Amino acid sequence: MIEKQLYKNFLIMIVCYLLDSIISFFLPYNLSKTGISFIPSIGLMMFTLLVMTLHDPSERFFFSALCGLYYCVVYSNSLLIYVLVYMAIAFVRSYIYRNDHITLLEYLVLMFIILLLKELVVYYLMVATDVTSLTFLSFVRLRLLPTTLINTIIGAGVYGVYSLFDFKTDESEFS
Repeated sequence: MIEKQLYKNFLIMIVCYLLDSIISFFLPYNLSKTGISFIPSIGLMMFTLLVMTLHDPSERFFFSALCGLYYCVVYSNSLLIYVLVYMAIAFVRSYIYRNDHITLLEYLVLMFIILLLKELVVYYLMVATDVTSLTFLSFVRLRLLPTTLINTIIGAGVYGVYSLFDFKTDESEFS
């Protein structure tokens, strides 16, 4: 039986994805791809926190696969990469960095690294499939730095909202 926490997490993720869409709608669109671009990642940031509220690893990976699939279908044209990104985050949070009581500073550093790696993977795929002709330095200046820095700042708000939910986990489950 799927736990009620999984349903709560999906509901929270839907709201976060809607916020991503609303923010994207009001940002100026860069048609020529020669100006600064910012990609909001509120859903990804909240996912990183929510994945540890699921106690069963199979539920965590199910949750991550569905969130990644949703992101692929709605926001991206590459069908598998975001599923792998979300699954990789679930793996790291489940088996490498499974601290459920993450501090704000730890969270901001973790989010900066995740956003940096995600954007680098996306850039690599865009270059490999000839979707972009941006040089790496132009990509860093026009998309990578603005996206990671602004999302890291927004991440403080995401962390604050998450702490309002007051999720409880048993320490012995992660030992």
